[in-house]
Amino acid sequence: MADVIISVILFSAMAILHILRTQEDKEILSAEEEYEIGMASNLGSNDVQQDYFGVKKNNGAILMVLADGAGQYGEVAAKLTVDTFKELFEDETASLQPQYFFKRAANAANKKIINTLEERQGESSVAAVIIKNSQLFYTLVGNSKIAVFRNGDLIPVSEGQTVDVLARHAYTEGKISRQETLALLNEHRRYNVLGQDAFQDIEIFDKPLTLEENDTVVIMSEGIFNVLRWVDMEQILSQRNSIQTLANNFIQTVKSSPQIYKDNATVLICKKKNEVGT
Repeated sequence: MADVIISVILFSAMAILHILRTQEDKEILSAEEEYEIGMASNLGSNDVQQDYFGVKKNNGAILMVLADGAGQYGEVAAKLTVDTFKELFEDETASLQPQYFFKRAANAANKKIINTLEERQGESSVAAVIIKNSQLFYTLVGNSKIAVFRNGDLIPVSEGQTVDVLARHAYTEGKISRQETLALLNEHRRYNVLGQDAFQDIEIFDKPLTLEENDTVVIMSEGIFNVLRWVDMEQILSQRNSIQTLANNFIQTVKSSPQIYKDNATVLICKKKNEVGT
């Protein structure tokens, strides 16, 4: 009974914090003049929302971060991850050294989850981008996705840390046979997450991507891309609507999908405003 009461109290506290956090992010975005950002999420078939997201502006740069929690207290792990990234982004040098910032934030979040939760009680993937002076820097741990919509095409930026991706790399490097690789290609389980002693290195940009006029940056959790086809997302992003409306349309399309099981779904969308501010 005590465990049930603690879980109810924890869930209520997380819900309140989620509302407060969303209000805080909207205040930040309303003050941002250069970019328009939309955010939307949905529980899907689950009872608890374990996706957590945040936006932070500092030193002329924008940080967008999405954490996808898993486990008994995955929502706690996700919140700890986002809060850690946002807190460390307050450092004035964070956007000047994106690679160092991403590695520092990921390792700090990993330690914070381990120190807060008991072993295997909670873990989290994370996808984060920094945009500054039309340059896009990114990092990823786990299996969320980062993409850029350009000229009608949604182009993947991140690769993802899943078993099938690991197998392809291992085959290319001559570490496993073709037969072993083929056996693993349908395994889309994530092999690297925050919140474990075995946490490995992060996926990180080789060089920043220069954003062109009308480029749209999209960050999404598994509940989006495991339900929607790539062409579905391209059709949504081609609509002449506000960025927030596009984010809402992602979620509405996921909700209307006939797929039976749906994971937590979250999408963050960012686009540089044009001269008339639309």
